[in-house]
Amino acid sequence: MTATSARTSPTLARRRQAGLSLVELMISIVIGLLLLAGISSLIAAQSGARGELEKSARQIENGRYALTLMQDEIQHAGYFGQYSGAMAALSALPSLPCNSAANAAILTLLESSLALPLQGYNAPATVPAELTNCLPAANFVAGTDILVVRRAEATNTPATVTNAQAGQLYLQTTPDALKTGVGPDPTPATPTVYTLVQKNNTTPAELRRYVARIFYISPCNVYAAGATACSAAADNGRPVPTLKRLDLSVSGGLVVATETPLVDGIQNMQLDYGVAAATSAVPGDTYVTAPAVADWPNVMAVQINLLARSSETSAGKVDAKTYSMGAAGSVGPFSDAYKRHVYTALARVVNPSSRRE
Repeated sequence: MTATSARTSPTLARRRQAGLSLVELMISIVIGLLLLAGISSLIAAQSGARGELEKSARQIENGRYALTLMQDEIQHAGYFGQYSGAMAALSALPSLPCNSAANAAILTLLESSLALPLQGYNAPATVPAELTNCLPAANFVAGTDILVVRRAEATNTPATVTNAQAGQLYLQTTPDALKTGVGPDPTPATPTVYTLVQKNNTTPAELRRYVARIFYISPCNVYAAGATACSAAADNGRPVPTLKRLDLSVSGGLVVATETPLVDGIQNMQLDYGVAAATSAVPGDTYVTAPAVADWPNVMAVQINLLARSSETSAGKVDAKTYSMGAAGSVGPFSDAYKRHVYTALARVVNPSSRRE
């Protein structure tokens, strides 16, 4: 190597490192884009996985909550305050006094229905005639069960007969007697309806509101703006099947049915009833989907089968499963992109069975 070349080599090296060629720049951009794409894919995958976990968690929570809610209601059925006597037998299923102005008719229906703490309808194709005044056809999912629960309110409201609410259905009970009434007594000073008294033979017995609740599956949760029934526009154009409840309440002194959405994503409800002998508190080994009219007072347990569905679809999923709904058989496959799961539990009808033990 010559002295001249040795002196110029550092200068040439610095000149070569002064920048990047077009090829080097393009290669670096490609590598950066690949790294960015990989990171973006990872973030997208994590976000999707988190979304699916949230959908599954909501579905599980909804299914368990709906199951617990139905268990609690069935366990409270047939609670009539202090009264522990027998009820008159029925020859036909009673109607429900929805949107009725005739207090005498309401009272007759109330008294006739006390013998049935539970009254179910096995997967009707349309709303049963007894419930048409309460439940519009558009708000019911055909082929799902309907359950009516009857009882007295757990708290004695009002505490005295003098402040009873007009139009409200009431039960007044002692251990061996039961009186029914609508609203306040016509003559509170000398009662003509609520005549039962406590042990001191002076203080009027407590009044408890009569509770009648109808549980059913509706095709939607929230109605479209201005609508009073389910439609394709409900739930922002994506109707979500929902477990709902109708309560007999009072408005303007009249009995009306008030709707309450309970749990969304509940697509199907099938109930199996354990019927006991006339004097037994233990149901037989075989559960039935549709007890005879005479067997309803002997229902001592209910097997609850609920099919919960996610409220949103999952990309790439096709639900090809079938789901066992107890004695009613299986449903599915639905061949759509919703996640589903069946929740099952047994609920004892505590109050009627306790009276027989």
